[in-house]
Amino acid sequence: AYARQITRLQKGVDVVVGTPGRLIDLMKKEVLDLSHVHVVVLDEADEMLSMGFIDDIKTILEATPDSRQTALFSATLPEAIRQLGSQYMRNPHSIRIEDKHMTVDTIEQRYYLVDKKQKFSALTHIFEMENIERALVFASTKISTEQLSSTLSSRGYQAEVINGNLDQDARIRVLNRFKQNQIQVLVATDVAARGLDIEDVSHVFNYDLPREAEGYVHRIGRTGRAGKTGIAITLVTPK
Repeated sequence: AYARQITRLQKGVDVVVGTPGRLIDLMKKEVLDLSHVHVVVLDEADEMLSMGFIDDIKTILEATPDSRQTALFSATLPEAIRQLGSQYMRNPHSIRIEDKHMTVDTIEQRYYLVDKKQKFSALTHIFEMENIERALVFASTKISTEQLSSTLSSRGYQAEVINGNLDQDARIRVLNRFKQNQIQVLVATDVAARGLDIEDVSHVFNYDLPREAEGYVHRIGRTGRAGKTGIAITLVTPK
Protein backbone atom coordinates (compact mmCIF):
# COMPACT_ATOMS: atom_id res chain seq x y z
CA ALA A 1 0.00 0.00 0.00
CA TYR A 2 1.19 3.52 -0.84
CA ALA A 3 0.50 4.92 2.64
CA ARG A 4 2.76 2.43 4.39
CA GLN A 5 5.55 2.92 1.86
CA ILE A 6 5.34 6.71 2.06
CA THR A 7 5.49 6.61 5.88
CA ARG A 8 8.59 4.41 5.83
CA LEU A 9 10.32 6.54 3.20
CA GLN A 10 9.64 9.70 5.20
CA LYS A 11 11.22 8.10 8.28
CA GLY A 12 14.31 7.26 6.20
CA VAL A 13 15.52 3.90 4.84
CA ASP A 14 18.84 2.38 3.80
CA VAL A 15 17.62 0.25 0.90
CA VAL A 16 14.70 0.63 -1.49
CA VAL A 17 13.65 -2.38 -3.58
CA GLY A 18 10.98 -1.67 -6.16
CA THR A 19 9.41 -2.20 -9.54
CA PRO A 20 10.09 0.61 -12.04
CA GLY A 21 6.49 1.80 -12.13
CA ARG A 22 6.12 2.07 -8.35
CA LEU A 23 9.48 3.84 -7.99
CA ILE A 24 8.46 6.45 -10.55
CA ASP A 25 5.06 6.91 -8.89
CA LEU A 26 6.77 7.63 -5.57
CA MET A 27 9.23 9.99 -7.29
CA LYS A 28 6.29 11.92 -8.79
CA LYS A 29 4.71 12.14 -5.33
CA GLU A 30 8.02 13.66 -4.18
CA VAL A 31 8.44 11.14 -1.38
CA LEU A 32 11.24 9.16 -3.03
CA ASP A 33 14.41 11.20 -3.51
CA LEU A 34 17.18 9.38 -5.39
CA SER A 35 19.63 12.28 -5.49
CA HIS A 36 21.84 10.78 -2.75
CA VAL A 37 21.78 7.13 -3.82
CA HIS A 38 25.18 5.42 -3.62
CA VAL A 39 24.39 2.13 -5.36
CA VAL A 40 21.86 1.17 -8.05
CA VAL A 41 21.22 -2.51 -8.80
CA LEU A 42 19.14 -3.45 -11.84
CA ASP A 43 18.12 -7.06 -11.35
CA GLU A 44 16.86 -9.26 -14.22
CA ALA A 45 18.05 -6.54 -16.60
CA ASP A 46 17.26 -8.53 -19.74
CA GLU A 47 13.70 -9.20 -18.59
CA MET A 48 13.25 -5.54 -17.68
CA LEU A 49 14.14 -4.54 -21.23
CA SER A 50 12.06 -7.25 -22.91
CA MET A 51 9.04 -6.20 -20.84
CA GLY A 52 9.34 -2.63 -22.12
CA PHE A 53 10.70 -0.92 -19.01
CA ILE A 54 13.67 0.71 -20.75
CA ASP A 55 12.24 4.27 -20.61
CA ASP A 56 11.31 3.84 -16.94
CA ILE A 57 14.80 2.56 -16.15
CA LYS A 58 16.37 5.57 -17.88
CA THR A 59 14.09 7.93 -15.91
CA ILE A 60 15.16 6.32 -12.63
CA LEU A 61 18.88 6.28 -13.47
CA GLU A 62 18.78 9.92 -14.54
CA ALA A 63 17.40 10.83 -11.10
CA THR A 64 20.44 9.33 -9.36
CA PRO A 65 23.85 11.02 -8.99
CA ASP A 66 26.63 10.39 -11.52
CA SER A 67 28.86 9.25 -8.66
CA ARG A 68 26.73 6.18 -7.93
CA GLN A 69 27.91 2.61 -8.44
CA THR A 70 25.74 0.74 -10.94
CA ALA A 71 25.37 -3.06 -11.20
CA LEU A 72 23.35 -4.90 -13.83
CA PHE A 73 22.42 -8.54 -13.23
CA SER A 74 21.23 -10.44 -16.28
CA ALA A 75 20.83 -14.04 -17.41
CA THR A 76 21.60 -12.96 -20.96
CA LEU A 77 23.48 -9.97 -22.36
CA PRO A 78 21.59 -8.61 -25.39
CA GLU A 79 22.81 -5.56 -27.28
CA ALA A 80 20.24 -3.27 -25.62
CA ILE A 81 21.80 -4.00 -22.23
CA ARG A 82 25.31 -3.37 -23.56
CA GLN A 83 24.13 0.01 -24.83
CA LEU A 84 22.51 0.77 -21.48
CA GLY A 85 25.76 -0.13 -19.77
CA SER A 86 27.86 2.10 -22.00
CA GLN A 87 25.43 5.00 -21.49
CA TYR A 88 25.03 4.82 -17.72
CA MET A 89 28.19 3.08 -16.46
CA ARG A 90 31.82 4.19 -16.34
CA ASN A 91 34.41 1.62 -17.43
CA PRO A 92 32.13 -1.28 -16.49
CA HIS A 93 33.54 -4.72 -15.74
CA SER A 94 31.71 -7.76 -17.12
CA ILE A 95 31.62 -10.83 -14.90
CA ARG A 96 30.28 -14.04 -16.46
CA ILE A 97 29.32 -17.10 -14.45
CA GLU A 98 29.27 -20.35 -16.39
CA ASP A 99 27.19 -23.11 -14.84
CA LYS A 100 28.03 -26.59 -16.07
CA HIS A 101 24.77 -27.96 -14.67
CA MET A 102 22.11 -25.64 -16.02
CA THR A 103 19.20 -27.81 -14.84
CA VAL A 104 18.96 -29.76 -11.63
CA ASP A 105 18.94 -33.55 -11.41
CA THR A 106 15.66 -33.55 -9.49
CA ILE A 107 13.72 -32.47 -12.61
CA GLU A 108 12.59 -35.16 -15.04
CA GLN A 109 12.51 -33.55 -18.50
CA ARG A 110 10.31 -34.92 -21.28
CA TYR A 111 9.11 -33.69 -24.65
CA TYR A 112 6.32 -34.81 -26.95
CA LEU A 113 6.35 -34.21 -30.70
CA VAL A 114 2.82 -33.15 -31.64
CA ASP A 115 1.04 -31.54 -34.57
CA LYS A 116 0.34 -27.85 -33.96
CA LYS A 117 -3.44 -28.38 -34.29
CA GLN A 118 -3.30 -31.18 -31.71
CA LYS A 119 -1.36 -29.32 -29.01
CA PHE A 120 -4.28 -28.64 -26.71
CA SER A 121 -5.63 -32.17 -27.07
CA ALA A 122 -2.16 -33.48 -26.23
CA LEU A 123 -1.97 -31.21 -23.19
CA THR A 124 -5.32 -32.34 -21.78
CA HIS A 125 -4.43 -35.98 -22.47
CA ILE A 126 -1.19 -35.59 -20.50
CA PHE A 127 -3.16 -33.91 -17.69
CA GLU A 128 -5.37 -37.00 -17.51
CA MET A 129 -2.36 -39.34 -17.43
CA GLU A 130 -0.16 -37.46 -14.93
CA ASN A 131 -0.60 -37.14 -11.18
CA ILE A 132 -0.65 -33.33 -11.17
CA GLU A 133 -0.67 -31.63 -7.79
CA ARG A 134 0.07 -28.11 -8.99
CA ALA A 135 1.10 -27.14 -12.52
CA LEU A 136 2.57 -24.15 -14.34
CA VAL A 137 1.78 -23.92 -18.06
CA PHE A 138 3.86 -21.48 -20.11
CA ALA A 139 2.57 -19.98 -23.34
CA SER A 140 4.19 -17.38 -25.59
CA THR A 141 1.47 -14.70 -25.70
CA LYS A 142 -1.07 -13.14 -23.35
CA ILE A 143 -3.90 -14.18 -25.70
CA SER A 144 -2.68 -17.79 -25.63
CA THR A 145 -2.61 -17.85 -21.83
CA GLU A 146 -6.18 -16.59 -21.60
CA GLN A 147 -7.43 -19.07 -24.21
CA LEU A 148 -5.64 -21.96 -22.50
CA SER A 149 -6.92 -21.00 -19.06
CA SER A 150 -10.49 -20.66 -20.29
CA THR A 151 -10.45 -24.00 -22.10
CA LEU A 152 -8.79 -25.83 -19.18
CA SER A 153 -11.42 -24.37 -16.84
CA SER A 154 -14.18 -25.62 -19.13
CA ARG A 155 -12.63 -29.11 -18.87
CA GLY A 156 -12.90 -29.04 -15.08
CA TYR A 157 -9.41 -27.87 -14.10
CA GLN A 158 -9.06 -24.95 -11.71
CA ALA A 159 -6.98 -22.64 -13.91
CA GLU A 160 -6.12 -18.95 -13.85
CA VAL A 161 -3.84 -16.62 -15.79
CA ILE A 162 -0.84 -14.54 -14.84
CA ASN A 163 0.45 -12.24 -17.57
CA GLY A 164 1.34 -8.64 -18.31
CA ASN A 165 -2.33 -7.58 -18.39
CA LEU A 166 -2.61 -8.04 -14.62
CA ASP A 167 -1.55 -5.25 -12.30
CA GLN A 168 0.65 -6.10 -9.33
CA ASP A 169 -2.22 -6.45 -6.85
CA ALA A 170 -4.16 -8.80 -9.13
CA ARG A 171 -1.01 -10.82 -9.77
CA ILE A 172 -0.40 -11.23 -6.04
CA ARG A 173 -3.99 -12.37 -5.48
CA VAL A 174 -3.71 -15.02 -8.20
CA LEU A 175 -0.35 -16.23 -6.85
CA ASN A 176 -1.75 -16.47 -3.33
CA ARG A 177 -4.66 -18.58 -4.57
CA PHE A 178 -2.16 -20.81 -6.38
CA LYS A 179 0.00 -21.16 -3.24
CA GLN A 180 -3.07 -21.99 -1.14
CA ASN A 181 -4.16 -24.75 -3.56
CA GLN A 182 -7.30 -22.88 -4.59
CA ILE A 183 -5.96 -23.06 -8.16
CA GLN A 184 -4.47 -26.23 -9.62
CA VAL A 185 -3.09 -24.74 -12.83
CA LEU A 186 -1.42 -21.39 -13.44
CA VAL A 187 -1.12 -20.42 -17.12
CA ALA A 188 1.59 -17.82 -17.60
CA THR A 189 3.76 -15.89 -19.99
CA ASP A 190 7.46 -15.51 -19.27
CA VAL A 191 6.59 -12.60 -16.97
CA ALA A 192 6.04 -15.34 -14.38
CA ALA A 193 9.08 -17.44 -15.24
CA ARG A 194 11.53 -15.53 -13.08
CA GLY A 195 11.33 -14.73 -9.43
CA LEU A 196 8.40 -17.01 -8.63
CA ASP A 197 9.03 -18.87 -5.38
CA ILE A 198 6.22 -21.40 -5.08
CA GLU A 199 6.69 -24.69 -3.29
CA ASP A 200 5.34 -28.02 -4.50
CA VAL A 201 4.87 -27.28 -8.19
CA SER A 202 4.77 -30.85 -9.46
CA HIS A 203 4.73 -30.08 -13.21
CA VAL A 204 5.91 -27.37 -15.57
CA PHE A 205 4.51 -27.46 -19.11
CA ASN A 206 6.06 -25.61 -22.04
CA TYR A 207 2.98 -25.30 -24.22
CA ASP A 208 5.05 -23.00 -26.41
CA LEU A 209 8.85 -23.13 -26.48
CA PRO A 210 10.71 -20.09 -25.16
CA ARG A 211 12.94 -18.18 -27.56
CA GLU A 212 16.18 -18.88 -25.72
CA ALA A 213 17.70 -21.78 -23.81
CA GLU A 214 18.00 -19.60 -20.70
CA GLY A 215 14.26 -19.06 -20.80
CA TYR A 216 13.72 -22.80 -20.74
CA VAL A 217 16.01 -23.17 -17.73
CA HIS A 218 14.19 -20.43 -15.83
CA ARG A 219 10.80 -21.91 -16.63
CA ILE A 220 11.45 -25.49 -15.59
CA GLY A 221 13.31 -24.28 -12.50
CA ARG A 222 9.89 -23.54 -10.95
CA THR A 223 9.65 -27.26 -10.13
CA GLY A 224 12.08 -29.65 -8.45
CA ARG A 225 12.89 -27.06 -5.78
CA ALA A 226 14.32 -27.55 -2.28
CA GLY A 227 15.45 -31.08 -3.08
CA LYS A 228 12.02 -32.25 -4.24
CA THR A 229 11.41 -33.90 -7.59
CA GLY A 230 9.48 -32.36 -10.45
CA ILE A 231 8.48 -33.02 -14.06
CA ALA A 232 8.98 -30.65 -16.98
CA ILE A 233 7.06 -31.47 -20.16
CA THR A 234 7.55 -29.63 -23.45
CA LEU A 235 5.23 -29.84 -26.45
CA VAL A 236 7.27 -29.63 -29.65
CA THR A 237 5.77 -29.14 -33.10
CA PRO A 238 7.65 -30.27 -36.24
CA LYS A 239 8.36 -26.62 -37.12
